[in-house]
Amino acid sequence: MDNRLTPQQENAIIEDALKNVLLAPMPRSITPNVMARIQKDVRPTLVTWKDFGMSLIIALCFGALLFAMQNLPPIMVAKLRIQGILLYQDLLINAHWLVPTLLFGFAVFLFALTIQLTTDHRR
Repeated sequence: MDNRLTPQQENAIIEDALKNVLLAPMPRSITPNVMARIQKDVRPTLVTWKDFGMSLIIALCFGALLFAMQNLPPIMVAKLRIQGILLYQDLLINAHWLVPTLLFGFAVFLFALTIQLTTDHRR
């Protein structure tokens, strides 16, 4: 047999403990100790040299792509446009499986989210 307490019994026990258990006095040295600890800690840097390096590399890559796209020969632009149109048409023709797949995937996502929320709520 499971002898767990109901929420009302748990609340009653906590209220009784809060009313009847004596609190220990606060130590006098707590404020200086805490302030000394706060002042010793070094603040972490928000932006490091690695962040600057990574942003520089990403900016250079985007710049190179933009430069390459603007300087393509016209025949290459036409071929890329044709390939884009063919890809779009292929997606339109073969999309009959895409809609049910997306809807069932969204339903599974919502189901998993519901399961997660109900298990967190019970704790």
